[in-house]
Amino acid sequence: MINTIIFDIGNVLAKFAWKEYLQECDYEEDIRQKISNATVQSKFWKEWDRGDKAETEIIEQCCQHAPEIEKEVRIFFDHILSMVKEYEYSEGLVKQLKENGYKIYLLSNYSRWHFINDSKKFRFLQYVDGGIISYEINHVKPEAEIYEALINKYNLNPEEAVFLDDLQENLEGAKLFGFHTIQVKSYEQTLIDLRNLRVRI
Repeated sequence: MINTIIFDIGNVLAKFAWKEYLQECDYEEDIRQKISNATVQSKFWKEWDRGDKAETEIIEQCCQHAPEIEKEVRIFFDHILSMVKEYEYSEGLVKQLKENGYKIYLLSNYSRWHFINDSKKFRFLQYVDGGIISYEINHVKPEAEIYEALINKYNLNPEEAVFLDDLQENLEGAKLFGFHTIQVKSYEQTLIDLRNLRVRI
């Protein structure tokens, strides 16, 4: 029986609308692609979330990766907080699960500065019992250490927990520990998948 619900944040409880941001900018398509390749889709992005380097150092590495668009990369990071918005359903979903008796935890890849600032606007946080954010332990999903940290911190039984994430690779990492998993593609499908696991929602 499921008694614990574990949420990723990005594209599960809050939209990380970086693609939409780039589309709104007055850039040519090749510039938008170069910015994404130097930031979100670069090898540096997981290091941004890992938290063992200063965010300023990661930004410099991204700029050095694509010096011809350094200005645009810096502007991207300057506006990164505006790219994250809590989904309309998130507060109500987490609140209802909490009221129905489930323990609620977070397991998310997030840089320190980014999380501290974004979390100020997350309404769902008031119903969360705890969690592990990647920068806290210098490990990112799908590395085994981040799942182990969550299990050990809260003495979880993975067979009694379901983990929701938008990325399949992160779910595969959780499955190795025995977690039930749901890949989040839409709110409606998420409700169906939770109910199929006999979660009361």
